[in-house]
Amino acid sequence: MRSLFFENLAPEGAARQRIAEKFHLSEENAFSLLAKIGDDCAGAVALLPKGARQPRRGEIKEIRKRELSRMIDRLPENPLLTAPRLSLAGAQSKFAVIRDSEGRYFRSDDEHPTTHIIKIGNQRYPELLQNEFFCMRLAKAFFDDAVEVQLDAVNGRKFLEVQRFDRIKKNGRLERLHQEDFCQVLGLLSRMKYHADGGPGIRTIYRAIMEHSGRKAADVFKLVKMLVYNYLIGNTDAHAKNFSFLHTDRENGVVLSPAYDLLAVDIYPEKTAFHAIAMPINGKGKFAAIRRKDWLQLFAQLGLNPEGTLKTAAHTFDGICDEAQTLAAQLQDDPLTASPVYSKSIDNMCRRSEVLSNA
Repeated sequence: MRSLFFENLAPEGAARQRIAEKFHLSEENAFSLLAKIGDDCAGAVALLPKGARQPRRGEIKEIRKRELSRMIDRLPENPLLTAPRLSLAGAQSKFAVIRDSEGRYFRSDDEHPTTHIIKIGNQRYPELLQNEFFCMRLAKAFFDDAVEVQLDAVNGRKFLEVQRFDRIKKNGRLERLHQEDFCQVLGLLSRMKYHADGGPGIRTIYRAIMEHSGRKAADVFKLVKMLVYNYLIGNTDAHAKNFSFLHTDRENGVVLSPAYDLLAVDIYPEKTAFHAIAMPINGKGKFAAIRRKDWLQLFAQLGLNPEGTLKTAAHTFDGICDEAQTLAAQLQDDPLTASPVYSKSIDNMCRRSEVLSNA
């Protein structure tokens, strides 16, 4: 169980492969990988070599614009650009930085936790950054704690800046906040994050919340909202590693994390993006097959009041089309954020919102 917790801290996909090649290690040996790159992982975990020197505070180095643009260009081939010992789970190309109040970026070290994650685009998925930016910004209308994101560019290279939710300021000092994604919570390998690969379904996630959460009712409602929102935007990739627990404090204990990594996946063709839902709804594996009765069946399976829960969820997202269209219009006015992906996502959104409300 403990070894699986650490296995889920390591990167996935091509990033993991390249890091393993760089250090001449096996991709399967998560401990060996983390021994090289585990200084700043997700949550409060930091893995340091024995006798490692703790640097004096104030030794962090600023990342200038020219350097940042070079890092973005080199990132797909070199995932360890900002810190040679930093591990970010997940398969998307990204790196972590420290961002100060003036918007400047700095490299991290053992003493200074990173504050933001920088994501870059992917040629396979056009307008990927604008897609996530739109879905995350829209989420702010429905989730008070949705992660803050900003779309920016440096020397013509666009990137998405994502604020880390596993950081907290105490007494004027930034501290790491412990988190566990649901593969870690349930003792599963990262490659089992999808239900089809032996990973958890919605009922398993629900049971974990009921067992561990310090605010069960609020977190169950948040889970329902997240499931419905992912359905509305077409996020088929809402797998077990995209749901997490945060260890906040003694009063609240463990709570469900803010919404993050929200993306309209199914606007892309099936030949490039999986349209199979990461966690099926009432046994249905495609959003196009979901009907109102499937939501009612799902809520009944969770032991919730089916009609009442669906009515509340439908009411919560009743204005999502108007919110989305208003946001899209604002974003289209700026060349940096303008994109054709918004209209595709909104079309799906409006059609699916009718499924929730119609018998």
